[in-house]
Amino acid sequence: MKRENGITLLRFDRGEPFPQTLKDHCLRSGLESGVVLCGIGMLSDTTIGRYDGTEYAKTVLTDSLEVLSLQGNISMKEGEPFIHLHVSLANHDFGAIGGHLFEATVSMVIEMAIVELAPGLVRQPMGGAFWRLESAKT
Repeated sequence: MKRENGITLLRFDRGEPFPQTLKDHCLRSGLESGVVLCGIGMLSDTTIGRYDGTEYAKTVLTDSLEVLSLQGNISMKEGEPFIHLHVSLANHDFGAIGGHLFEATVSMVIEMAIVELAPGLVRQPMGGAFWRLESAKT
């Protein structure tokens, strides 16, 4: 990990559950609000989904896939860090697939940059699986 000018660079290693290890980092460091600028690396056993306005349709990708794009945000939901990530992945035929990242295993490495924000981003229920991102009420 390297932290400088409000930006944190993190590395997650082979075999680590992701994004759970990012949530664990947030719990240890006290990070409550942030923007995931970018991430690179490889994931396997990846569960991604697409929200249809009511629920998520999910698929599991077992192969080790190259991360083309990894971005999102960090907020608080029911008193714990909530990691909201979207990912684009390349398969062995150079085809791409992506969606909301639910869980995966780091198959090589994940390197990512996070802009840390002051606490105050929270998730509020809207009904169903979607929780709206808002500024905390003061």
